[in-house]
This record gives sequence, C-alpha cells and structure tokens, in this order.
Amino acid sequence: MSKTETVQQLAAASNAARVQALNQQIESLRQAKLTNVEELAAMLEPLAQAMALLTEETAASLRKIERIEQRSRDQSSQFNVQMEKALVSWKQAATAAKAAADQMDRAEENAALRGMVVAVLTGLTTGLLVSALWLWLAR
Repeated sequence: MSKTETVQQLAAASNAARVQALNQQIESLRQAKLTNVEELAAMLEPLAQAMALLTEETAASLRKIERIEQRSRDQSSQFNVQMEKALVSWKQAATAAKAAADQMDRAEENAALRGMVVAVLTGLTTGLLVSALWLWLAR
C-alpha cells in the first residue's frame, strides 16, 4: 500500500469517526426539548466548532495528499529521466562493443593474412636459398 493510500485511508477513517460524532450531536439536538435560545446556542456551539475542525482537518489532509502525490509525480519523472539516460548509455556501450568486436574481427583477418604471407615468403626464401646453395655447390 502506498503512502498516499495510507494517508487517504487514515483521513477517511478520522473523518468518518468525526461525522458519526457530529451525527450523534445533531440527533441529540433534534431530540432536545429546548426552552430558550441560550440552551440552543449552548448545544449548537460545540457542534459548529466540531464541524469547523472537521473541515480544517479535511482540508489539511487533502493538502497533504496533494503534496505526496506531487512528490510521487516528481520522483516518477526523475526516474524516467534517469532510465532514459541509462538507456542511452547502454545503447552507446552496445555500439562501442559492436565496433570493438568488428575491429577485432578485422584484426584477426589481418593476422591470418599476415601469417599466410609470412609462410609463403618463408617457403620462397627457403627454396631460393636451397637452390642457390645447390647451384653453388654444384660448381
């Protein structure tokens, strides 16, 4: 459960309890047999204060939830930016690795070609030297 959901549930539970208490006060006000205005004012004052407090707490809870949601959106956008940067760097690394592999393939081909050239030249040189030595000895 996310922090926002937890705060929303706590606020809803708190509000439900306060609304229930307000309903009880309103019901007791309905059932009261008041004889004068002072008694009515005495019963209405705590009810009005409780309603005002409930309104303030609800507004504060909503502001807190909005702040949490804004932080979540900010973190989400930061995460997306970081993931995009990581993806770009991974693509660059993959491109560099491919280039290095291609370069190694070319180097391997060049080394094999050089090996063959050296073998052919060694054979020719050896053949020429042997032929020259035989001719020199044959004189």
